[in-house]
Amino acid sequence: MKKFQFLALKSEEFFDMIEKISRERDLLKQRKRTDNVLKIVCFIVIPASIITFNVKEENNHLTVSRSISFLPVLLLSIPILAALEAIVYGILFLIDYFSSVTFILVEYFSNVTFILVGGWIMAVMFLIYQTYVEVDEINKKLYRVKV
Repeated sequence: MKKFQFLALKSEEFFDMIEKISRERDLLKQRKRTDNVLKIVCFIVIPASIITFNVKEENNHLTVSRSISFLPVLLLSIPILAALEAIVYGILFLIDYFSSVTFILVEYFSNVTFILVGGWIMAVMFLIYQTYVEVDEINKKLYRVKV
């Protein structure tokens, strides 16, 4: 969790600035806003992450703490990896109960499965990278006000 300090801002003004930046960015969608918390979802076909801004006002200073949660992409990985595991189990079942004629099909599908697993891992890495790109863009726009 990173903390930043801003001078002469109120929490509503800070949240309005973040909302304006998220509207400008195509991949960011506002999820929840309360008096002290703003949650933004980085949405690239699937929800990749949740960026949370917590605000605390003390002595004319606004202290903002930011956290990033990759829980959505991790939860989406479970059924996808389970489906790929089921494919591998089905391939092993075919090898045990059928003749060598199906060996060619089994070899083809096992290669495809490994490619799909590698592709999903690359997709998760891209989603994490894109989240940090979006956070960096938010920070660039806020840099003028940051102390």
